Amino acid sequence: MTKTPIQKWEKSLETFKTNCKEIKSLSKSIRYVGVINEYGKTLTGTLKSGIKPLFSRNQVRDEFYAISTFMKLRNKTNHSIGSLNYIFLNHQKVSSIILQNNKIIYYITFPKNVIPTESLIKKIKKISMRE
Repeated sequence: MTKTPIQKWEKSLETFKTNCKEIKSLSKSIRYVGVINEYGKTLTGTLKSGIKPLFSRNQVRDEFYAISTFMKLRNKTNHSIGSLNYIFLNHQKVSSIILQNNKIIYYITFPKNVIPTESLIKKIKKISMRE
């Protein structure tokens, strides 16, 4: 039986949700795991319980739009310098890892004093590359 586009989309969303939960379970220091599309729209996300979000709704929209735009621009240089492995952002209040799988972007945050190990990043990347 052939799946309809809606069924395929629902299956993709379920996979993203499962991936987010699995990534969050890798480390107690992970604050947030989210998936955004190429336009910066949040598809799914999970925040560690007891953690207060740092962004307002408008700030989240702006942040994810900026990240998605940056990723689209970076893709244009892939043939020259190779594909992007990940991006690490270190702010005063939080650190973030950003990975891309085709047009889907995984956005993972950590407390400011936590720098994820290469081992953890590899595990996150392995999960985020599943479809």
